[in-house]
Amino acid sequence: MWRGGGGKRGGNPARPAVAHRDSLPRTPPQKYSEPTVTQPHAPRGSGAADGVVLAALLLFGGGLGARAGEGTLAQAEGTPAADAGQAQALPQQDAAAPGESGDSEDVTDDERAVESAVTSEIDEHPDAGAPEHPAEVNAVPATAANAVAQHASHLEGLALWRKAKLTGAGDALGYFSEAADGKRVRISIEPALQKQMVKLLRTYQPMQGALVAIDPKTGKVLALVEYAKDGKSDGLATRPLYPAASVFKIITGAALLEAGVSPDAETCYHGGLRGIVGKLLEDKPHMDRRCMSLSMALAKSANVVFAKMAVKHLDGESLRKEAERFLFNRPIWDVPVEASPANIPDGKLDLAKSAAGFGKVKLSPLHAALIASAVGNGGVAYEPSLIEEVDGEPFKATGSSRLLKQETATALRDMMKYTVTEGTATSSFRERGRSVLGDIEVAGKTGSMSNHRRPFMDYSWFVGFAPADDPKIAVAAVVVNGLKWRIHAPYVAREAFRAYLVGGALGQPPVARVHRRHRRHR
Repeated sequence: MWRGGGGKRGGNPARPAVAHRDSLPRTPPQKYSEPTVTQPHAPRGSGAADGVVLAALLLFGGGLGARAGEGTLAQAEGTPAADAGQAQALPQQDAAAPGESGDSEDVTDDERAVESAVTSEIDEHPDAGAPEHPAEVNAVPATAANAVAQHASHLEGLALWRKAKLTGAGDALGYFSEAADGKRVRISIEPALQKQMVKLLRTYQPMQGALVAIDPKTGKVLALVEYAKDGKSDGLATRPLYPAASVFKIITGAALLEAGVSPDAETCYHGGLRGIVGKLLEDKPHMDRRCMSLSMALAKSANVVFAKMAVKHLDGESLRKEAERFLFNRPIWDVPVEASPANIPDGKLDLAKSAAGFGKVKLSPLHAALIASAVGNGGVAYEPSLIEEVDGEPFKATGSSRLLKQETATALRDMMKYTVTEGTATSSFRERGRSVLGDIEVAGKTGSMSNHRRPFMDYSWFVGFAPADDPKIAVAAVVVNGLKWRIHAPYVAREAFRAYLVGGALGQPPVARVHRRHRRHR
C-alpha cells in the first residue's frame, strides 16, 4: 500500500495549544546488498523525472561502517560531519543477569524505579541471541504480513544527510545535500528540533545517547541524533545495540490484547521485588494481596503482572509472532539495517521473563521510533525516509505496513497514556505539579536496566508519541550512564516533544531540580 508521505514543508509544524560489566564486543558493521528491483514507481511530474524514483529510503546507502567526524550526526549545529569514528559498543548483556535491575511498579511516579532482575541462567556468550548473519531483504516473502517494500533504486538518505549543510532562512531553512546525479535534495530533519537535541546531549554528556523522531503519518525522519562521550557515535541510533528492557512490554501488551485480554483485566500477585522466579507465576489467593490491571501494569512496568499474564494467555510461538509483526528478527522494509534480535524461548519461566522485558532482545532507537509510530498511527507504520524534496518537488512515495489491528493500537495507545500521567514517566513530564507540555497529552513506555558488572552501565529508554490522540511526532530516546548521571531518557524525549510541539528553551531534568532543592535546604 502506497500513500503520500509529505505535504508542503515550511518552518515549524502547526503546534497544538500549550494549555536503562564486562563488555559486549561491538559486532562489526554488517554489509548489505541492494534489494532486488521489482517495483519501479511512476514519476509524480516533471520535477521527479530523470530517474528520481519515489524510493523512500532511510538511511544507509553509505553503509553503517562509513566513518563520519566527531559527534557524527550530533554536531554543534546539528549538521553532520564527514570523518567520524565508528561507535564503540559499551558493555552490554543480552538479558538481565543477577544483580541487574529493571523497571518496577513499586514507585509509580519515578521513571528510575527499579527492581532486581531475574535470577536466571545467562548465556555467557556475549552475542547470544543475535543473528549470525545480517538479514537479507529478499528473504522476506512479499506475501508476509509485513511485506518488504521493494524499490527501483535508492536515494541514499543517510549518505546524503552526512554531507548535508544547513542553509536558507525562515521557512526556507533546512538541510540540503547533492545527490549523485546532481539533483538538490532537501533532508527531512527539522533544524530546530535537531539542534535542540544535540545541545541537550552535549550539555549533559552521558556515556551514550541517541534519539530518533519520526512523523507517524508520513515516515519522515524529523531528528536523528547520536552522541558518545568518546566521540565514537556512528550507528548508535540505527543499530540494535541496547537491551530493549521494558519497552518490550509494548509487544507483550499487544499480544495480550489480541489474545482477548481486556485492558481492565486484573491479575493479583505477590513478590517480584527481587526478581521473577517460578513460584511467583502461580496463583496463591492467600498471598496475592495486590492486584493490577493490564493498563496499570504497563504504566507502572509491573514485571510480575506481565509475567503472570503471559504464561496464562500466551506461549513462545505467539509472542515470537507478535515480535515479528513489530519488525523484530526481520528487515525494516528495504532499509538495509541490522535486524533487532528477539530470542523468545518456549519454557514457562523463560517466556515469563521475556514477556516482562528481561529476555534476549535488543533494539535500536530507529526501530523503537517505528514501534511508537505504528501504535500512534492506528497500527500502520510508514517506511522511514530522510528525503523531503528533490529539486523542489515533494518526495512522497513511502511504503506502509499494518503491524497491528486498529482496535489493538487504540487500546494500547490509551494504556500508554497512563505511563505519563500515573506511571514510570510522571516525574519527568511534570514540573511544580504541572504538565511540562501543557494540554498536550503524551503516550509512551519507559524501559530501564542496570548492569552491576564493571564497568557499571545504566540504560534508560522512552518510546512514545504526541499528541496522543493525533500524533505529530513519535520519539525514541535511549541514554547510557555510568555510576554518575544527570539525565535519563524520559527527560530527553520530553524535551524533544517540547521543542517540536511547543518551542522554547530546554527545561531542567527532574534530578537536577531535586539536587538544587536539597542544597538550598542544607
